[in-house]
Amino acid sequence: MKPTLSNIAKKANLSIATVSRILRKKSIRNKPNEVKVLKIAREIGYPYIQLHNKNNKKKRIALILKMESGEFYPNLFNGIHHASFKSNLQLNLISIKNDNKNLISEIIEIINEFYASIIFLPFLKQNDYINIQKKTRGKKLISLAPIPDPVMPTIFFDSYRGGYLIAKHFQDSGFNEVGIITGPTNILEANYRKNGFMDFINSNQSIDLKWIYPGDYSPSSGHDAFKNYVMECKKNIAVFSCNDSMAFGFIKEAIEHGFSIPKDIKIAGYDNLPTCEEIIPSLSSVNTDYDLLGKLVLKSITNSDPDYENEPIGYFNLLPVELIKRDSTSLK
Repeated sequence: MKPTLSNIAKKANLSIATVSRILRKKSIRNKPNEVKVLKIAREIGYPYIQLHNKNNKKKRIALILKMESGEFYPNLFNGIHHASFKSNLQLNLISIKNDNKNLISEIIEIINEFYASIIFLPFLKQNDYINIQKKTRGKKLISLAPIPDPVMPTIFFDSYRGGYLIAKHFQDSGFNEVGIITGPTNILEANYRKNGFMDFINSNQSIDLKWIYPGDYSPSSGHDAFKNYVMECKKNIAVFSCNDSMAFGFIKEAIEHGFSIPKDIKIAGYDNLPTCEEIIPSLSSVNTDYDLLGKLVLKSITNSDPDYENEPIGYFNLLPVELIKRDSTSLK
């Protein structure tokens, strides 16, 4: 059953208007219809269910994203959640589906119900951001994904420098033949990681790009990347995986095929997820500090001018990154 108001109304035997009114309430009295509607909404995964607490005086903010499997999203959420503990803001996590034909309208509706919204939707286009910004005037908005021409405050990590640091580490370690597993080309931040890596290589004659594979950030594309590496490259090189999940898949596939890391292949990832320290060999990775991200996001919300609609909307803040060196790129 699709998570729509009409399906909730049909299952609850109520009108769509009644269901909509219940879901918009700021407090409930646990009446039978209210309990029934909320229960059905949760069961079918309706993407917007408010927290109902009439005694709650905190201002409600939304973190709007498309939740995927893996460690990245819990780390992102926890960084912002921890920062909100001592604030007067209550964080609500809202996961949406990007295959919804009315996606932008849905996002706009959600934003207009909250005091402020934090958006991490890297697949959105420039016109989507413009449409959202125009139809949520007066609402505090922050994007955690880079926007080509920012129309709202944007806070994200210096992904270009992250890719640059990996390439420099390879050169400094004497790894002169390298490869890369890229991220999705439709995600701007993934391209920044790739560009930082490639620009360093292109400006240094002592390091050569021998192999490139188009990944999609999933572990399965890491598995596929290794199979392609065996067919196309067949060299002892240093590989930059544009996120940790693909690196995990690559390493698993390599070890199952009898390769030794770092003896036969060196590899580094990006995001420094907790698993980087737990796997064997431990994975070198670019660290992104989600606690720092959370603090800056909350500070941006709480310190913004009360007349938010007239604030400058195009600024962005780049957070520093650092390379954590581990066994996967050692000189063994």
